[in-house]
Amino acid sequence: MSHDLSRLLRPRHIAVLGSGWAVNVIDQCRKMGFKGPVWPIHPTKSEIGGLRAYPSIAELPDAPDATFIGVNRHATVDVVADLAARGAGGAICFASGWTEAGEPELQARLVEAAGDMPILGPNCYGVINYLDGALLWP
Repeated sequence: MSHDLSRLLRPRHIAVLGSGWAVNVIDQCRKMGFKGPVWPIHPTKSEIGGLRAYPSIAELPDAPDATFIGVNRHATVDVVADLAARGAGGAICFASGWTEAGEPELQARLVEAAGDMPILGPNCYGVINYLDGALLWP
């Protein structure tokens, strides 16, 4: 099976989840000169890293090309399902505690939730695209 990684690796817009990790990704994208919008997502915060936070993936202005998911492994499965349903370009799954920790069923659920949407991970630190300034890396 092959997936088109172009939206994930050369995003026009980025979404970030996990307020602590999100701030790091936002700051790094600023430092790298990313030109597109970065959309933090948080159910209760209205602002993260100086940017408007959206309460859910469904409320984003568009389906994100790339998403950094910095939430726990159980929440990651639901986030990936929501992103795939929205038509996102792909996601970085930062959380650990999957097959490497004796949870192969949870990892299988993650892969199933992604469907055709590419994911990097789980237990992946992220990617850096120096050409476009897209830094999906905490």
